[in-house]
Amino acid sequence: MQLAEDLNQEQSMISHNLKPLTTCRFVFVKRKGKKRIYSLNRKTVEPMYEIIDNHLKKYCPSGRCLERLQRGKRSDVEK
Repeated sequence: MQLAEDLNQEQSMISHNLKPLTTCRFVFVKRKGKKRIYSLNRKTVEPMYEIIDNHLKKYCPSGRCLERLQRGKRSDVEK
């Protein structure tokens, strides 16, 4: 699975994590022989990106909170 290789994760873990996303239709899946082709539901997900982007611009103009999330650290709100 290309996604597992790109993320350096086990294929079973990727499949396990994609299951709820496909169930909720955030991600679509098509079978092509033994392969599964996943695609993002852009109609739903792109507006969420815009909401998140607007939130970050308003409440985190320095960009530091996003950096903290990317490093896996807990935010000040969670402490």
